Amino acid sequence: MNLKKIVTNKYFIWCAVIVVAVGGYMWYRSSTATKTETRYAFSTVQKDTVVSSISGTGQIYGESQLDIQPKASGTVTKILVKVGDRVKAGTPMMQLDTTDAIKTIRDAEQALSQAQISYQSAQLQLQKAKEPADVVTMTQAQDALSQAQRNLDTLKSGPTDYELAQAQADVDSAAKNIKMTDDGTMPQNVRDAYDQYVSVLKQADQTAVKALNDGDSILGQDNVVVPPSLLKMFSIMDLSYKNTALEAYDSSKTAINTADVKVSALKDQNESTVNIDQAATSETAALNQLVVLLSNLSDGLRSTLTSNDLTQNQLSGYQSTIDSDLSDVNGKVTSLVNQIQAVRQAKDSYSSAQIAYAKSVNSFNNLKAGATAADISTAEEKVKEAQAQVDKLKSGADAVDLEISQNSLSQQAVNLATARNKLQDANDALKDYTITAPFDGVVGKIVPLQSAQVSSGSSVITLITAQQLADISLNEVDAAKVKVGQKATMTFDAIDGLTMTGQVAEVSQIGTVSQGVVSYDIKIALDGEDSSIKPGMSVSASIVTQVDSDVLTVPNSAVKTSGTQHYVETLEIASSTKADANGFYASSDTPQRVAVEIGIADDSITEITSGLTEGQKVVSQTIKSTTATTASTSASTSRTSSSASLMRVTAGAVGGGGPRGD
Repeated sequence: MNLKKIVTNKYFIWCAVIVVAVGGYMWYRSSTATKTETRYAFSTVQKDTVVSSISGTGQIYGESQLDIQPKASGTVTKILVKVGDRVKAGTPMMQLDTTDAIKTIRDAEQALSQAQISYQSAQLQLQKAKEPADVVTMTQAQDALSQAQRNLDTLKSGPTDYELAQAQADVDSAAKNIKMTDDGTMPQNVRDAYDQYVSVLKQADQTAVKALNDGDSILGQDNVVVPPSLLKMFSIMDLSYKNTALEAYDSSKTAINTADVKVSALKDQNESTVNIDQAATSETAALNQLVVLLSNLSDGLRSTLTSNDLTQNQLSGYQSTIDSDLSDVNGKVTSLVNQIQAVRQAKDSYSSAQIAYAKSVNSFNNLKAGATAADISTAEEKVKEAQAQVDKLKSGADAVDLEISQNSLSQQAVNLATARNKLQDANDALKDYTITAPFDGVVGKIVPLQSAQVSSGSSVITLITAQQLADISLNEVDAAKVKVGQKATMTFDAIDGLTMTGQVAEVSQIGTVSQGVVSYDIKIALDGEDSSIKPGMSVSASIVTQVDSDVLTVPNSAVKTSGTQHYVETLEIASSTKADANGFYASSDTPQRVAVEIGIADDSITEITSGLTEGQKVVSQTIKSTTATTASTSASTSRTSSSASLMRVTAGAVGGGGPRGD
C-alpha cells in the first residue's frame, strides 16, 4: 500500500470517529434530559363553622376587684344597687335606656316579615313552574297562535274587495276635511270660521251702538230728551261715577264709531281675513270702553236719589236697562274671544286633516300593493313565537326555568335566615342594656349618676369578688378585637390535662408600654372553681372573638395572596386521570387564578365571602418534582463497546505505517 492511500484511509477513519463521538454525545444529552412533573391535591369548597380566636398568657388572681363594663351605650335610667350591696351572679345592677334597641327589634321584625313573604312568593313561583299550564293560560296561548296564523294568511291572500272599498271610503272622508274654497284661497273650514266671525262682529257692533245710546239717555251728551230730573239727581251721592262716566262716554263714542265703520263695511261671505282681523281689533276695543262706561253708569244710578220728578220705578227702569246692556256687552266680548279660538282650531284642524289624508292615501296604496316580503316574514316569525309558547306550555317548564326558580328560592331562604339572625341579634342586644353581676361579689363603686350617658367598654360599677380571675396581656392589635362577654378556654402550665372555660369580664382602657410595644390587660372570669387552681399560677387563654356558622370555607393552604388581593387556583383534571397513592393528580396544565374575598380564619380553614360557590374544587397543595431519565444500561453498554472497538481499529490504522512487532 503506498503512502498516499494510507493517508487517505486515515482521513476517513478520523472523520468517522468524530461523527460517532458527536452523535453519541447528542444521544446522551437527550436520554438524560431533565423532566419536571407537577402534582396537585384538591379540596372542595364547603360550608362549615369558622371560629376566630386570640391567644395570650397571664396569671390567676384570687380575691380582687373588677370593673364592670356595659356591652351597650346609652343613658342610665335606673341604678338598682348601692355601694356595699352584696349581689349574686345575674343580679341586675343598672338599666340603660332601651328606646333605640326596641326600635332595632321592630325594624328587624318588619324585615323578617318581608323576608317571609318573599320566601313564600319564591316557593309559589317554583311550584307554579313545576305544574302544567292552567286552562286559561293555555287557551290564551292557543288564541294568540290562531290570531297570528290568521294575520299571516290575510297577508298572503291580499286585500278583499270590501277592505279596498273601506280604505277608499277613508280616503274620500279625509279628502272632505281638506277641501279648499272655490277660489282656492284657503281651506273651506277656515273660510266658514271667518264668515261666522263676521256675523259675530256685526251682532257685537249692534249691541255696542244700542248700549252707547242707552248711556247717552242718562248722561244727555247727544240726546236732548233726557229728563232734567234725572240729570239733576244722577250720581248725586257720589259724583265720581258721573265724572268717570262722562269721560268714558267720549272715548266709547270714538271707539264705537271707528269700529262701526269697519264692521259695517264687511261682506257676509268671502271677506278678506285682514279686514276681518282689523275690524275685530276695533270692535274689541270699543266693547272694552263700553264696559267701563256702563259699569260707572250702573254704580252712579245706585247712588242716585229719587225726587218728585223721578220716581223709584223710573230709576229702577234705567238701572235695569244699563245692567242688561252691561251683560250683553260682556257676552259679546266672550263671543269674540270664542270665535277667535274657533278660527285657530279650524286652522289646526286643517293641518291635522292634511296628515290624516296623507295617512289614509298611504294605507290605501299599501293595501292595493299587497304585503311585502318583510311583512310576511315578520308575520311568520310571530306565528313561530306563538307556536313556541304553546309548545312550552304543553311541555312544562324546562330545566333552566326550574333552576332559576330554585335559585331564587335558595336566595330567599338565605335572606330569610339572615333576617331571623338579625332579629335574634337585636333581641340579644336588648339584654345588654341591663347590666348584671357576672358573679357573686360586693358593690365597691358606682361611677355614673342617674340620667348620665355611658359608652360601651367604660367602667360603670366596681365589683369586689373572690371569683377566680385570669389576668392576661394582649398586644394592641389583638386587644382591639376583644369585648366583654366573649368566651374563652384556659389551660395551666402546672396542671396537665385541665381545661377551664370562662368569659371576658374586663378590658383595660389604659395600655402599658414596654420596649415600644403597647399591651392591654384582659380579665377573664372562670366559669367554675377547681381547688387545684391556685392564685399566681400561669395560664394560657384562647378568646373566641368571632364565630361564623354555615359559611363557605376552603383550607388555609388553598388561599394565596398577591399584593392586597387574595386568590385560589382551579384546574380541570380529565375524568380518566387517576390519583396516586397520596391523593395527588399529575397535570402539565397551568392552574387558573380565581379572585376571592375572605372573611375570618382559624388554624385550618378560611371563610370565603365571594368568588366561589359550594362544591367547587380548588388546589390545596402543589408538588413539583424533577427527574433525570437515562437510557437503559444495555443500550449504553452496546454503544460504549462499539465506540471502544472503533477506537482500537483507528489506533491500529494509525500505527500501520511502522514496523509490526511479533
